[in-house]
Amino acid sequence: MSVFIDLKEVSFQYEEANDLAIKDITISFNRREWVSVLGRNGSGKSTFGRLMNGLLIPQNGTVEVDGFQTVNEDDLWRIRKRVGMIFQNPDHQFVATTVRDDIAFGLENQGIHRDDMLERIEKYSKLIGVDHLLDSEPHRLSGGQKQRVAIAGIIALEPDMIIFDEATSMLDPSGRKDVMRTMKMLHDRGVAIMTITHDMEEAVMAERVLIFENGQIKADGTPKEVFQSKEQLEKAGLNVPFSVNVQKGLEREGFRFNKLSLTEGELVDALWTSHSKV
Repeated sequence: MSVFIDLKEVSFQYEEANDLAIKDITISFNRREWVSVLGRNGSGKSTFGRLMNGLLIPQNGTVEVDGFQTVNEDDLWRIRKRVGMIFQNPDHQFVATTVRDDIAFGLENQGIHRDDMLERIEKYSKLIGVDHLLDSEPHRLSGGQKQRVAIAGIIALEPDMIIFDEATSMLDPSGRKDVMRTMKMLHDRGVAIMTITHDMEEAVMAERVLIFENGQIKADGTPKEVFQSKEQLEKAGLNVPFSVNVQKGLEREGFRFNKLSLTEGELVDALWTSHSKV
């Protein structure tokens, strides 16, 4: 699979800070990949996400997206068309008085022809499930509805990747599940997903997990590889997934499992299989 985003020896430091927020990172991401980025507050994970679509420009190293470099100002609009971003608070992304006009705003900025724009608004509002909200005021919607409207505005630009920066952290359980289902649907349709999160249930949906600590990547692997080490997670200030914690406790009591269970469903299946063999 071809490389879509390529970072080489990237470092970044905020003007008011004494230390680097990102330290000499070299890593690449493929098209259609689903990656979760974990780490405590201040670990550099959100800065990392902003570097990948040119919201931040590294002081050292290069960030290349589909052949375009963020350091080149003329390339930024091409990069941001390819890599969209959903933030923690969707209110910060709304600029219009109706959902319809808000989705249209990004399309107008990209110079999309009016007929194509109207077609995309209808197509992607239905895809994300907000077509019944097109005449509503964004700020009057529920948290989950707001995030889905923000997603509709980004996906209408037809990006190759969407970065979700703590996008479910302010939502109630129902809103969180709605957004997570939307992430899966978009990934199934070929969109690369990156979730910057503290939510382990969200993280285990990914194909690849990164753990950030002090501006550096301390782990990079599949969820099963990364979540094997309880010590590594705790050192990074992260909670062990519930099902993994339960499984580790059962193993201390003498139970044996063939593989790590990342979800409650996998754990129940493993216990049922073990019970059936008795």
